[in-house]
Amino acid sequence: MRPPALPDLRAVHRLLIIRLSSIGDVVHAIPLSAALGEAFPHLEITWLVEEMSADIVTGNPYLKEVIVVPRGRWKQGRLRSPRVWREYLAFLADLRRRRFEVSLDIQGHSKSGLMALATGAPYRLGWWRLRDGAQFASRPLPRRPESVHRVDWFLDVARALGAEPTAVRFPLAIPEASRAQAAELLRSVGIAPSAPYAVLNPATGDHNRRWGARPYAELAVALAERHGLPSVLIGSGKDRTLCAEIIALARERQGARVTSPNAPHSDAQAGALIPVSLAGQTDLKQLAAVLEGCTIQVCGDTGSAHIAAALGRPVVATFGPTDPAHAGPWGQLDRVLARRDLCFPDCPGRCRSIERRSGGTQAIGAQGEPIPRLSSAEAITPCLRTITPGEVLARVEQVLYES
Repeated sequence: MRPPALPDLRAVHRLLIIRLSSIGDVVHAIPLSAALGEAFPHLEITWLVEEMSADIVTGNPYLKEVIVVPRGRWKQGRLRSPRVWREYLAFLADLRRRRFEVSLDIQGHSKSGLMALATGAPYRLGWWRLRDGAQFASRPLPRRPESVHRVDWFLDVARALGAEPTAVRFPLAIPEASRAQAAELLRSVGIAPSAPYAVLNPATGDHNRRWGARPYAELAVALAERHGLPSVLIGSGKDRTLCAEIIALARERQGARVTSPNAPHSDAQAGALIPVSLAGQTDLKQLAAVLEGCTIQVCGDTGSAHIAAALGRPVVATFGPTDPAHAGPWGQLDRVLARRDLCFPDCPGRCRSIERRSGGTQAIGAQGEPIPRLSSAEAITPCLRTITPGEVLARVEQVLYES
């Protein structure tokens, strides 16, 4: 007799969620764990995640265990290394030994498909976007016609399995130690405890999602001038140069102000216009604590937007090639600025106007001709270039006036 098409989770004990990366998508998937955990409290849920996003799910009260895929170490060891292959095969063998009864592949790529297959779970299921071979390892579950955002796409997996979440919950755990470390980092750059501050994240995983250094510098100065709100720049270690460029541009703008007849002459007033940087100084838990305490965050299509939204903090975001209806900050799509009308009709989600190449940023014209190289302050895709600091400031001020 063939087993039923879907498992009865009331009779299941061990379930594996596979969502490896990216940070934003891992945040979007967190409500799935809450929905399953609340509907089936006996379930022992394990989450398989890559190290770059692991802090997003560690401490989640609905998870029994988090298994971290050491992808960074494997990449450093190179795929041809016998040591890496031995470790990878041992990792897959360990997944099988855990005897999961259900695996949920909500990554939907070949690498997650291999891991789902390795579990040997009798029920290997996934979200509706299984591709790159993952659809041969797991069965895709349907999404509802009314589900548009990724959060709902992931929750449709829970719904297909009998869970009916009445609310969307983001169990993102922040240890008190991380809050204390974040407070100390803020203090070290001049942000006093309990003082209001804005967080600006100019960095994105793809360069074509960036708004540019100059708009952020103008925005930071405007927030300080008009609202007395200092700005904290965030990002990874590789974003330190970008943040330094924003600080330099803000200083340049301050210099222009100081030479004007109505400019303030107090060093304290002038210094308050300059953003400070924590780029490369926080792990994800500490970053979450910094976001948890901010007045507002302004950013692009990047992971911190989704962390802040999950924590209930206001987010104003600039979106380029990505459709915010699918991947914008949850519950705050009205605060997203986008110029979707400027995108190519058949745009596959990767902007064709700017390419990242070794040695700098290369702009490519409509006919494929190279355009002179630009600094990161100027290299902005057309859809983002039309979004002005004034527009973003107006959206920020709407939030500030509401609070």
